[in-house]
Amino acid sequence: MSATSGKPKNHTSPVPQRGVAAVEVAATILDALRTAPAPLGVTAIAHASGISPSRVHHYLVSLLRTGLVRKDETRYSLGPFAIRMGLTAVDRLDIQHFSAPFLHDLSALTEEASFFSIWSSQGPVIVRWQQGSRPLTVYARLGVAMPLIRSATGQVFTAWGPSSQVADIVAAELRRCPPHQRRAERKAMQRRTEDARRNGCGITRGGMLPEVSAVAAPVFDRNARLAGALTVLGLRRSFDAAPDGAAARAVRMVARQLSAKLGHKASLIYDR
Repeated sequence: MSATSGKPKNHTSPVPQRGVAAVEVAATILDALRTAPAPLGVTAIAHASGISPSRVHHYLVSLLRTGLVRKDETRYSLGPFAIRMGLTAVDRLDIQHFSAPFLHDLSALTEEASFFSIWSSQGPVIVRWQQGSRPLTVYARLGVAMPLIRSATGQVFTAWGPSSQVADIVAAELRRCPPHQRRAERKAMQRRTEDARRNGCGITRGGMLPEVSAVAAPVFDRNARLAGALTVLGLRRSFDAAPDGAAARAVRMVARQLSAKLGHKASLIYDR
């Protein structure tokens, strides 16, 4: 909630931010190719985009070099790089969309809050949240990055995530620790990572917040790569965070189901 004063509001329109015109022109050309039912020639692209043929040709040279456009004789269509970007966007949207009913099931089974996270340049970030029926004093905002060395979610990514990228984030997190604690923190993280691999899930008991425990399990895609993590969390005094406890069994089961939805074949990771 926010307070308001008795002063008249300023209705001045915000000043438009300056952009890069060349990027916007290129996007217009790519959109013309995207919506076309078949490859287009320069004249047809110019007509569809409202850009002069000479200018279209000038842009196509660079778009061809970057793989955003491909050329077959005298006609152009979206190139392999543009297609890869589109597929990546679809995969990321799909995983978020697919996770929603599984989070609902997980919270229904455990009566606890749950969330789904995926990897980003800042580490694992929360992209879906499901409130449980039991009261919880914390709420994780979408887009929040979870720490690797102090969270159950982080244990999933240190155990099964992209090793070089994970190592960079871990190093950055350790640099924020007091120097005399870094060696012990690294050893503890390595031990928790080994435990996660053995148990098929990451576990924390008051790791981030003293009153909250959590269990997280990996979700894999059709190529057996880590697609994300399902995490269930609750108040420590009533939450069973044992590796063979009800919460761990539920999160592993639902993670297996979501992985199957993504095309992943049965994995022994979930058989604990």
